[in-house]
Amino acid sequence: MRIHSFIAFVIIVSATTSCSKDSLKRTSYETLKNIHEQQCQKDLSSDCPERESYDAYQRKIRDHEKDQ
Repeated sequence: MRIHSFIAFVIIVSATTSCSKDSLKRTSYETLKNIHEQQCQKDLSSDCPERESYDAYQRKIRDHEKDQ
């Protein structure tokens, strides 16, 4: 299953190379979150983390960089 997810990720990244850099980062982030979420659900784990949006993730990174 992981190989299928990785192949899907590579295809998505390859298909979006003509998009903007932010779009590529957003797509990559969302794809990796989807893979992680599917794996957590497959493992029937009850402690799957709440999904963080890409925008919230970027705000957290900017805030962290300002603090340093």
